[in-house]
Amino acid sequence: MPRKGTDFLKRLIFFASKYSERTNLNFGKKMTPLLKYFGVFVVSTGSVLYLCEKPRPLLASEEHKRKKIVVLGSGWAAVNFLRNLKPDLYDIEIVSPRNYFLMTPLLPSVTVGTLEARSLVEPIRKIYSKWHKTGVQFHEAKCMDVDIEKQQIKCRDISGITSSNPEFTLNYDLLVVAVGARNNTFNTPGVEQHCHFLKSIKDVRQIRNSIVDCFETAAMKGQSESDIKRLLHFVVVGGGPTGVEFAAELRDFVKEDLNRQYPGLAEHARITLVHSRDHILNNYDEQISEYTEKHFKTDYIDCVTDSRVTEVNEQSLVIMNKKTKEKRVATYGACVWATGIAPSPLTKEIAKKLPGQTNRNGLITDEYLRVKNSNGTIYAVGDCSVVEQEKIVENVEEWFQKADRDADGTLTMEEFTGIMEEAKRKYPQVSSYFSTAWQKSLKKAFNEVDKDGNKRLSMSEFREILKKVDSKLRSYPATAQVASQQGHYLGDLFTNLHSQEQNQDFKTLGLGPFKYRHLGSFAYVGDDKAVLKVPMFGSLSGWWVMWLWRASYLNECVGWRTRFLVAFDWIKTKVSGRDTSRI
Repeated sequence: MPRKGTDFLKRLIFFASKYSERTNLNFGKKMTPLLKYFGVFVVSTGSVLYLCEKPRPLLASEEHKRKKIVVLGSGWAAVNFLRNLKPDLYDIEIVSPRNYFLMTPLLPSVTVGTLEARSLVEPIRKIYSKWHKTGVQFHEAKCMDVDIEKQQIKCRDISGITSSNPEFTLNYDLLVVAVGARNNTFNTPGVEQHCHFLKSIKDVRQIRNSIVDCFETAAMKGQSESDIKRLLHFVVVGGGPTGVEFAAELRDFVKEDLNRQYPGLAEHARITLVHSRDHILNNYDEQISEYTEKHFKTDYIDCVTDSRVTEVNEQSLVIMNKKTKEKRVATYGACVWATGIAPSPLTKEIAKKLPGQTNRNGLITDEYLRVKNSNGTIYAVGDCSVVEQEKIVENVEEWFQKADRDADGTLTMEEFTGIMEEAKRKYPQVSSYFSTAWQKSLKKAFNEVDKDGNKRLSMSEFREILKKVDSKLRSYPATAQVASQQGHYLGDLFTNLHSQEQNQDFKTLGLGPFKYRHLGSFAYVGDDKAVLKVPMFGSLSGWWVMWLWRASYLNECVGWRTRFLVAFDWIKTKVSGRDTSRI
């Protein structure tokens, strides 16, 4: 209750109680009419003051205290940042060329009609309004340039309908770059002109129409056998999770739906998956890779590994074996390029303006996600960023002295094990280098560098081990899981920093750095089967893993609307099949 109304009501009650004492009245006996009227007056007056009084408006000095955050992007990192940032601490402006959040891991399912495109999107205004009732503005525009010295960005409306002045500028105190990345073509000739990508709603709609168009054209009267084989040959370049899941979804589409609607044609359909490594899903365990390759060989899909596409033409492409350098030409009806990511033009422009930004994959950030050499005003999260991780070998002397408990200048096996146990909590590459058989792998590494066999490690031998450990230092994968965790972390960080100076040392404030926690990796492999790699349980595969895959993505949906629509689409597809209309 506002203070003025409360104080006035307290005074009236005080006088009423004094009046009651003087007249020897209490609330258990019959009250006089005068006291009744006085009580009504007390309650009515206090209520009116309470309802009419409005909060005091903020003073100009108080408004000035709120820093302004500009967020570039509306993807996983940006949405999770907004979700975890405490409301009413900052003024926030969001700039993105699309006014919705997209559930990107499920895009392969949209290419064949297992899911509908509308089921994967949620309006960005609806999302942030759930957590931030005021203080947030959204601009459907594209950031064209960043003036780092002036702390200002230049934006342009690139939608179909624009005003007479489509360009505008925004000032910022803190800039969060979450613009994602674009497809990496590796400068392969013809990719941009003749291949499909898997990054947006527009991409998946084009792929869906191309697949059906290939079947419709092949079904026309008078088509030669060579044309039919070409039209029904689908090439997928890239054997990572995206490429594998698209190939699996396409296989289901051909086997379960097109086989019935185009009798006699589906038997000519072939899917070729080209991958540059020796196994598809090479970031998973070898057991999962072998399971997936074996599963694919039985159903339409041919895995071509240790090969890369060197040229793409309108109806054919060139595949080169990396070992033998032998080249062959393959014709195709549709080609999907899913080989990885490259930085966007905006990311490159920002990197050019900052010294020390030499990584070709994205903006280099420190462990707190601050862009290197940006004076603490720019943060980068998601696929556009590369977190600079600390090498353990840089502090070899410190770790050696800490491990050498008896101060004899050497390390025993027991001392080496103890310091590695401590180091793995700070350096993720320690856990990556030494396998799940922890003690066995430590002993093996110890014996490999103990050249003289004295069962002790010198400083140089210890350094040699740490160099090998640092060789496992890798950038975080460009996945929705990493982007979500970075956005979550940055939202919490900004909540804790709102009253602090931006250049203050974060370590002195007791703020911890970002640490990625890998929860597991899924991949759908077709025929209602999926594979899963979990840190604690290892590799899993089978039909029941598919239900875990679906439950995991339902949990990741940003709202109940998308959860319901995705679940309904899965049920609808199972009951009535996929739609083959080319709209």
